[in-house]
Amino acid sequence: MTGKNERYQEILAAARNVFAEKGFDDTKVSEIAQMAGVAKGTFYIYFPSKLDLVLALVREMQGKILSEAEKVTNLNVDHFEKLVQVIKIAFIVIESYRDVFPIFNAVSAFKTDQWKVEKEIRIPYYNVLKTLIENGQKSGEFNRKLNAEMTAVLIVGMVEHVAHDCFIYHSDYCIDDYLHTIDSLLRKALKGR
Repeated sequence: MTGKNERYQEILAAARNVFAEKGFDDTKVSEIAQMAGVAKGTFYIYFPSKLDLVLALVREMQGKILSEAEKVTNLNVDHFEKLVQVIKIAFIVIESYRDVFPIFNAVSAFKTDQWKVEKEIRIPYYNVLKTLIENGQKSGEFNRKLNAEMTAVLIVGMVEHVAHDCFIYHSDYCIDDYLHTIDSLLRKALKGR
């Protein structure tokens, strides 16, 4: 790691700790800088604001999801299994961010160019799902009458809702319960059984 990248990662890690403990509103940039062992001015070299730092954490989480999803798409298993694994990966990675996940949801209301951010974060995951669905349709494994793009959007909606339910609202159901139901729903919708 270069010095600059190392410093960036140190600030991200410190911010995650402080955000998890104090929340977004009660966290001060000076506290993040102190925990990271940098001057407050150094913080601003890397992040123009606390909000930009939260968005960097969201991008980091999304990058991990996409990196792991890419590995799954190269596995020698059927398209349905790949799709289920890509969904499961999203939950595993989001769960690893459960300490700050509520902050991701809360700060989205503050961003003025929200659609740009949403597009940047969600579209790559939509595209992975859409490609898996299209490949399953081409192979004859999935129902060809379904709109692959719309199906991908609906799957992302399910993933987001379940993540909110489990990591913000503390559902009585666990991720595995949801995954079992999602598996059944998708099996019926995509495979007709």
